[in-house]
Amino acid sequence: MIATIFDIDGTLVESFGFDDACYISAIREVLGEVHIHNDWSKYKNVTDTGSLRQIMEENKIREKAQIKEVRTKFGELIRQYLQNSGKCCAKEGAIHLINKLTAADNYEVGFATGGWRHTAKMKLQHAGFNLRNTVLTSSDDGDERVTIMKKCLFALGNNFQRIVYIGDAEWDMQATQELGWHFIGVGARLKGKCNFWVEDFSNYDTFMKMLHA
Repeated sequence: MIATIFDIDGTLVESFGFDDACYISAIREVLGEVHIHNDWSKYKNVTDTGSLRQIMEENKIREKAQIKEVRTKFGELIRQYLQNSGKCCAKEGAIHLINKLTAADNYEVGFATGGWRHTAKMKLQHAGFNLRNTVLTSSDDGDERVTIMKKCLFALGNNFQRIVYIGDAEWDMQATQELGWHFIGVGARLKGKCNFWVEDFSNYDTFMKMLHA
């Protein structure tokens, strides 16, 4: 049995353009004109809660109810974007791949994202994924990506000969290395940076070979 755990943004859905913009807008609507790094890798925990907590610390804002307020505002902005015919497409081949893996007996599929749960589900559903009986862990489950990933695995079970995480960013790769899991990189950001890499999921056979490599 193989546990196949997927990141969401940039991995399964093409969302970075609008997702980052909505996140930053939500932060500034709640916290004001705070300083936010242009490079997310500057943050220790590149998750919605983790990055926000560090933004507040660096701007000397004492934490009260702001994280909940930003989370709510972010959800409103993502919902508005999608309702106004905003583009949020599945990565090529992703829906077919998830459906095939979910239907097979020798795989368990989970989603572990650094985003918050409510917006992750909005984006996946808008892109056309079937979320029935889905295991999805998120930044609501912890600030650290490693914690989110471990909770996803725990929810899937523990009888696995192999655990594979699929992501599109350096922090996905680093978290996977820390856990000792196998990793498949997706998309332009990780090209040439990891042993197993695909541009997208359009070649099902190629991906499946990597899943077992």
